[in-house]
Amino acid sequence: MWSLADEMENWIKELLGAAEEGVVELRRSELASRFSCVPSQVTYVLTTRFVPERGYRVESHRGAGGYIRIVKLPRTDCRARLASRVGNRLSEREALSLVADLCRAGLIDEAAGRYLALVLRDEALGLPAALAAEVRARMLFTLLANV
Repeated sequence: MWSLADEMENWIKELLGAAEEGVVELRRSELASRFSCVPSQVTYVLTTRFVPERGYRVESHRGAGGYIRIVKLPRTDCRARLASRVGNRLSEREALSLVADLCRAGLIDEAAGRYLALVLRDEALGLPAALAAEVRARMLFTLLANV
């Protein structure tokens, strides 16, 4: 199903891919005009799709001459942010969310993400809940230390 948010995200990612420094500056009103939407929809895309956990930083300056600067973070910054989410224990839900963020950040590909999600499930681990949470955390921390 078509989504305006997906289309806007993909367009911005194309711009970032073409940018030499991995930085683009845009105007909220120009984006809203380009995608025939209200500025709050632009804000929604920026605050949900371009977050540090996904490998981006958004800087915003409002007012006349205001801009939105989107910066593609280095892989090491993204990896560090994701690693900071791994504590001593991770529930299955937390682990699967982290795997999805790893894929979105480009630290692992989608196939690896699917396989990883399979082995992090409670059924696959076959351990008591507390022990499974510790094993999941160790596995993901080790992965993040090596990607």
